[in-house]
Amino acid sequence: MARRKVIFSNHALLRIKERFIPKAIVIEAIRNPDRIEKSSKISLRVLIKKLYFNEYFQKEHLLMIICEVGLKQIEVITIIDTSKISKYF
Repeated sequence: MARRKVIFSNHALLRIKERFIPKAIVIEAIRNPDRIEKSSKISLRVLIKKLYFNEYFQKEHLLMIICEVGLKQIEVITIIDTSKISKYF
């Protein structure tokens, strides 16, 4: 995605902390996603998917980031982190 400012909702910050995911990983996923899916209900909302190695669990995970994309910023609404890659990717 273009170099827009990335901001985080309080909910997203809580999820990042609970899942031991560095913010840098989330920002990297937004900048270089593996897949982007647009919402059919909310025009500005997207689901970003990125495969990455989760250091805490020491295995490959899928990071799913729900964002709202504006002209000047991307707001991260929530984060989903799963090891069930084939189910969602």
